[in-house]
Amino acid sequence: MTVMKLVLRLGALMAALGLGALTIACGNDNTTTTPTTPTTPTGPTTATFASRLTPGGAVSRSFGATTTGTVTAMLTNAGGPFTRVGLGIGVPNAGLARCALSSGIATTPGSAPQISAPVDAGQYCVTVYDLGTLTSPIDFSVTLVYP
Repeated sequence: MTVMKLVLRLGALMAALGLGALTIACGNDNTTTTPTTPTTPTGPTTATFASRLTPGGAVSRSFGATTTGTVTAMLTNAGGPFTRVGLGIGVPNAGLARCALSSGIATTPGSAPQISAPVDAGQYCVTVYDLGTLTSPIDFSVTLVYP
């Protein structure tokens, strides 16, 4: 056998081994993957809404309930422990303060929810408004709990 034939046979053998290795590496993969399911919140959402209320004014914040449940609002600060303001829950609109109230109360700050309302999944809003008693702007904060 000549050296040239030996080199050609050796090259053919190497090519065949390389092709075989590639065939093994590219085998048929029959493993299945399980699709992931998006997680949904298991409990209510708690959010804090803080702003400044001016005399004669109203300030609203929108939020989205993801399921049926109850929304509660707690006025935690309103310029002082005896400052009385309006607190309401409603649905967003284009009017004054961008919230059409479905329920509202006059309240002072406290450590327990002052207002609650049953809701379905959808968009809602909370509003803090002057009852006509403010003589200067006040800072306030509201804690919302909603489904």
